[in-house]
Amino acid sequence: MPSLQNYDVLLDLTNDMHDAVSIQLLRDYGRHPGRIVLLNPAETLTLILESGLSYQYAVKSHTKVANVTARSWRDIHCLISHLFTGSSSESLTSNVTQITNGLSVDRLWRDYRFSVWNES
Repeated sequence: MPSLQNYDVLLDLTNDMHDAVSIQLLRDYGRHPGRIVLLNPAETLTLILESGLSYQYAVKSHTKVANVTARSWRDIHCLISHLFTGSSSESLTSNVTQITNGLSVDRLWRDYRFSVWNES
């Protein structure tokens, strides 16, 4: 019987939006401001993940936050704008949206606590 081996997969997140976005581990969101990656427009962040394991991130643009789960057996490339294509209402959305094979948005919501932009 062949043995199952874990290997690394790459998660490429490309900021195709007009403004910078922040990316943070979901468990650290709002708690550890020093553990945030700021991704400027046209920049790509490559994360190295272990195949088959689940990773959860908070991706924030202005006041809009996407809770993202990544779990894949192959490399993933995702445009940040695809994470925010859900509801634009003020209420919370909890329906899971599959972005690409292995990447999904679990929740799309607004957080006004840490916004540096003035949004109405």
